[in-house]
Amino acid sequence: MGVYATKPAWQRAFGPIVALCVRYRVHPDVFTYGALILSGIAASALVQAGSNQSWLWLVPPCVLLRLVFNLMDGLVARARGLADSWGEVKNEFGDRIADALIFLGLGYAGYTDARLVEVVIALVLLVSYLGILSKTVGGPRVYKGAFGKGDRMLSLAGFTFCPLLSGHLTSFNWYLEFAILAATLTIVQRLRSIYVYAQSSH
Repeated sequence: MGVYATKPAWQRAFGPIVALCVRYRVHPDVFTYGALILSGIAASALVQAGSNQSWLWLVPPCVLLRLVFNLMDGLVARARGLADSWGEVKNEFGDRIADALIFLGLGYAGYTDARLVEVVIALVLLVSYLGILSKTVGGPRVYKGAFGKGDRMLSLAGFTFCPLLSGHLTSFNWYLEFAILAATLTIVQRLRSIYVYAQSSH
C-alpha cells in the first residue's frame, strides 16, 4: 500500500540517468544533500507564503524533486558500488531532517495551528522509526503504509494547490488534520507488519 509500491517502476525509469551519473562519477551524496537543500527551500517558501502567497509555487516542485533525489542517492550508490552502512545512516537521518524541516516550515508560518504541526511531526517521526525498528526483530526495512515518505510529499504537493487557488492559507490546517489520521493509520499498519514478522520468526 502507498506510493512505495511504485518504486520499481521509477527505478527503471531513472535507469538512464543513473547510468550517466556512473559515467561521470557523480557521488550519491550529491543527491542526499540536495534533498536536504530542497526541503529547506520548501520550508522557507511555506514561511514566506505568510506575506506573499506566490512563494507556495515553490513547494510542489521542491518536495517532489526531494523524492527523486532520495531515490537517486540509493540507485547511484549501488550502481557505483558505494552503498554501505554509513550511507544508509546518512540517508535515514537526512530523511528525518527533511521531514522535520518541511513541517516546521508550516509550524512557523503563522497561518496554521502550531499544535497540529507538533502532533504531525511526532507521528511522522514515529512512522519512520517503526520502519527502521523492524530490523531489530530480524525483519526488513518497512515502507508500507498509507503515509510513507512518498505519500507525505505527494499529498503535500497536491494539497498546496488548494490554498494557492483559494487564497486561504489556513486551509493547510485541513492537510495537517488529514496527516494526523493518515500517520496514525500507518503506525497501526507498520506495527501489525512487524508483529506478524516477529511471530513468524519464532
